[in-house]
Amino acid sequence: MPMVIDPIAEIECEAIVRAIDVAPNGQWLAWGSDDGVVRILDVADTPTALEPFNVDDAVTHIRIASGGVIVVGTHTRDLHGHERLGGHRWTHALGGGCDHLRISGDGTLIASIDGGRHLHVLTENGIKRGRFTAGELISICVARDGTGVAVADDEGYVHVLDSNGNKRWSRAPEADIGETVSAMCFLHDGSLILCREVLGITPSEVPQIALERWSSIGEMLHSEEIDSRSVCLIPDGTGALSGQFDGTVLKLNDDLTSTQIWKSMYTINDLQRHGNDLLVASWFYLHRIDENGEEVWRCEHTGLVQSIIASQDGTRIAVSGDNQNDYTRENRILWIDPEATPYALSNDAEIDEDLREFADGAELKAPTASPDEDLYADAGEDMVGLLTEEEQKQLSTGASSIDDSELFAMLDDEIEQMAQFQEDESDLMVGLSDDDFISHVSPTADAGNDQVVNADQDGTATVLLDGSATSPGSQGIEQWIWRDGHSKQIGKTPMVNVRLPIGNHTFTLTVIDPSRESSTDTVTVQVQGEVREDAYDLLDD
Repeated sequence: MPMVIDPIAEIECEAIVRAIDVAPNGQWLAWGSDDGVVRILDVADTPTALEPFNVDDAVTHIRIASGGVIVVGTHTRDLHGHERLGGHRWTHALGGGCDHLRISGDGTLIASIDGGRHLHVLTENGIKRGRFTAGELISICVARDGTGVAVADDEGYVHVLDSNGNKRWSRAPEADIGETVSAMCFLHDGSLILCREVLGITPSEVPQIALERWSSIGEMLHSEEIDSRSVCLIPDGTGALSGQFDGTVLKLNDDLTSTQIWKSMYTINDLQRHGNDLLVASWFYLHRIDENGEEVWRCEHTGLVQSIIASQDGTRIAVSGDNQNDYTRENRILWIDPEATPYALSNDAEIDEDLREFADGAELKAPTASPDEDLYADAGEDMVGLLTEEEQKQLSTGASSIDDSELFAMLDDEIEQMAQFQEDESDLMVGLSDDDFISHVSPTADAGNDQVVNADQDGTATVLLDGSATSPGSQGIEQWIWRDGHSKQIGKTPMVNVRLPIGNHTFTLTVIDPSRESSTDTVTVQVQGEVREDAYDLLDD
């Protein structure tokens, strides 16, 4: 029987938890959701809600930086720094929102990839340290001491930068197409471990999935083929720990030789060190695994556990998850003491009392009657009272009021009715195959790709919003509507020219067909340059 622990508190949440972080001292935590509200909880004793604050956009990322600054990344807008009590500290402009956010272990270096796939590096006070662009950047990791940043693009290129965003070295993919980097982390000596996977067919000498270790100056030190891709990598001693897609947890040595520590039936979503033990997030559970690979305890969440957020000293852990069911969606945060005393979970612990006799291993007894009781006694007297005199005579004689000829006539009528039903059904299927029967296909809006443009000398830029790639569906498009970020209508044609000031702008295209079926799509435009007047004009269509 598994050993389990109960959380200190189950914190019910009024919205889906999209981002969460715990203060280094473990005294408070902050979380955000699609409603743009950042909620703060004092968890020093009993979890108590503090005054929340709003960032006017859906929250995608939250990290707590040095000095208790809450760094908030949003879906379509900028990166913000706030005080714990809600005071706004700084804002850093991003193009198209915050797609990825990482922070150094000491909380002094922040790295973010925006919607335009550019990397931004800044301090905990919001001071820009650098910016880097190379391909479509899709993942990022930051050294614990803040001395380096690594980014990977969608083609398998990896670039390692210093803390100011200057490139130190780059790693090219093994395959021409179809290569991706699934996880990476910096080690204690500044070297980088990464897991790369080729999604297509590879030459015989190129492994499909492999771990690679690169030195701090960009030299390949080791390469090791593995069976399943790494989902998460964290530094550990002179090597690293790797959580695999197939549910395996590996201990990696400095030469990338590996030892299996533990195996789950499901993908490893996250893992952390807790002294000599491991905390592993997999499926609906947070597991604690000892150095011998044995499970010490588990704690169950109602949703899929996606990450482990621990205080700096490891004394408290916040676990959030989402069961991804819109009908039974339960939003909650588990606040856990990893040193809580575990207890054995009985196999029938959750069975209702009235069903406990049917639990596995329970003895099932056949029903028995007392010696003077007939289980199958006929309650004839009660039935007779419900019959007419004629029916009572038929019952006593066993005779039927319907002769055989009448019975066969009734059967013939039933067969004829069934034949008629089958004929009608065949006619219905012919109608369904008629060319006039065509299912309705709704339109699909396409507002075009996100854009990054440079402003002219007057501080504005003219941009074409192009929705011509929209799919018209089966009935064509009757109405085109372009709206800006304030829901103001700015155009009624597939393409619209707008004059925009420096900054980030979001536009939404809505298309409607004659049946009033509609579809929407959003595009983000970033105008770069020195800040001028914050206004834009609609040009001629």
